Amino acid sequence: MTVIYAFKDSSGHWHGDPDAPLYDPADESGRGTLTYQPVPGTPEAANPFAGQRLTVLYGVTDLDTGPVTYQLDTGGRFLATWHVHTLLASPMGAAPLPAPPDPVPTPCLESAFTENGRRYVLTGTRCDNGQLTLELTISSERGDIQGELCGAVTADALAPLARLLDASSRTLTNPAPVPPPRQDSTWAPAASARLATRFRQSRDFAVLAAEFGCSRGAVYEELKRQGLLRAPGSDPAPTSRPLSDVMQQRRQVHRNSHARWSDEDDRQLAQRCADGVLAPALGEEFGRSEQAIESRLLKIGAVGPAADEARLNAL
Repeated sequence: MTVIYAFKDSSGHWHGDPDAPLYDPADESGRGTLTYQPVPGTPEAANPFAGQRLTVLYGVTDLDTGPVTYQLDTGGRFLATWHVHTLLASPMGAAPLPAPPDPVPTPCLESAFTENGRRYVLTGTRCDNGQLTLELTISSERGDIQGELCGAVTADALAPLARLLDASSRTLTNPAPVPPPRQDSTWAPAASARLATRFRQSRDFAVLAAEFGCSRGAVYEELKRQGLLRAPGSDPAPTSRPLSDVMQQRRQVHRNSHARWSDEDDRQLAQRCADGVLAPALGEEFGRSEQAIESRLLKIGAVGPAADEARLNAL
């Protein structure tokens, strides 16, 4: 279905999802104008975009649509995505969620003990994507915070992570020579098969490297050899038709602009976001604009500083 998925206000700022992937990247998105004149006396009349002549982009996307049809100045009538509709319908020009907010999550894992005058508290909260957000706090007897750790992991990675922390503790207290990482690319068939199985269970390269006794680079190369990974910078599969001049210009700035996101792209983006990588660096890594990165982080429910910033920008 053809929908309005982004618009530019009179100040030249884009809103909505200007880099939303089209069903056929070779097709140019439509562009038109919309003089937004809501009915006087309605809440929409207090919208900051009321009375403005907006430049809109429309095309066939898989984004959710809102309930209202908008008529362009040229006479075309299109539904808008939910994101665009909420920006135009809200008196504050914000983008409220289409559904009531979820209740505050309740920790599903809590553990604490005191040792040598310090209080160690570990809590885990289950995320929508099945991962656990872990928070470890170290405080004094007076309650002063002396150390913190926070991150997202899968439940089956807790045991390997505990072994890794234990090994790190013993290494720091009793240093021993560290064996050099694997220099060759040869993996025994059984080890290669077990690595593929473990990779489907845990996406943490540090945990896998410690478990298989090799460097993270060796794990990455073997998974790539098996076809389980695709480098973020690799070119997308060619389309059946040549790209338009407009799309070629966009690809010169962002090499994957308007390309479809694969499941593996989503998994890597969620992991990199959880690792603390911010939107500008994610845009460089995945070849997309910051707006496209933030839009995708919201769509897949990613966890991390970049996702938090995207939620703030959507308000």
